[in-house]
Amino acid sequence: MESRIPLQVKELKNLSPGQQVFGRYLLLDMIQRKTKDGKAMYNLKLGDASGDIDGVAWENCQIAGDLQAGAVIGLLGDMSSFNGKMQVTAKRIKVLEDDPAPFLKGPGVDRRSLEKHFAEMTESVQDIHLRNLLDQMFTPDLKERFFRAAAAKSIHHNYSGGLLEHTLEVCRLCLQAASLWPELNRDLLLVGSLLHDLGKVEELEVKVVPSYTTEGRLLGHIVLGTEMVAAAIKALRQEGQEFPAELEWMLKHMILSHHGALEFGSPVIPLFPEALLLNFMDNLDAKMHVFLNKISESGGENEYFTNYDNFFAQHFFKYRYNLAEESQLE
Repeated sequence: MESRIPLQVKELKNLSPGQQVFGRYLLLDMIQRKTKDGKAMYNLKLGDASGDIDGVAWENCQIAGDLQAGAVIGLLGDMSSFNGKMQVTAKRIKVLEDDPAPFLKGPGVDRRSLEKHFAEMTESVQDIHLRNLLDQMFTPDLKERFFRAAAAKSIHHNYSGGLLEHTLEVCRLCLQAASLWPELNRDLLLVGSLLHDLGKVEELEVKVVPSYTTEGRLLGHIVLGTEMVAAAIKALRQEGQEFPAELEWMLKHMILSHHGALEFGSPVIPLFPEALLLNFMDNLDAKMHVFLNKISESGGENEYFTNYDNFFAQHFFKYRYNLAEESQLE
């Protein structure tokens, strides 16, 4: 890529088919493959603060530098539509030394505000056994890792601070919904919500972009989180503190069942009301995050629909109706 031509950052959401792409982007992920002819090619995922897009680099693409996920790259290519989905075909790629921070998404709320809300949530727990468990688990080291962790490698809240943001959103949803059913145990529901994805601090690591640890790939966050809770309860008992067996079973069950079904990764389905509510609110927050992001990140010429999304196998209706002032009731 010729250095005399300055690279310009163009928001991914504003790119259209047929347009030449020329800018700086963050390489979120890459997979090296071989064509049927045995030639090397790369499947890419490019990102900036406005969103991400798939890309491909065939064997004739000129690549300068060591191509690694998390690198900022200068890219020259063409935008096209493949199987109804936007895709960049790269012609030239140069690995740059740029700071990736401007290209990264982050929580929609200031992290200090999220940390304060987390403290308020934990301090509101009145049950002595559950409060002792939170104090045992959230050491300064684990708390810092939890605050920095991502909630996923992709799909939703896939950025540093995303796990904290998602966890607090699930807590709020659960508590608000629980107000409709006074029979539910508020503290059990809250602590189950706080701990349901804790295993992701071991499953994922965030250097620039989230990636799976070896342990994370082998075991997954559901198993890892259950083991973390079991270890903390064992430590409490060794210190002479009582922790009811039934409460341990219920907390573990909420973690194990929060994906809701065997085909979605849970080894058991929810068997009591608090576990059921956690499953639905976790799913609701993740899905709502996807819908809102797909709409906000969408560009293109279509006024009503996003481009077809292969992962979710659907278009998203992006038109937002706003009540005109003259139409409002007085």
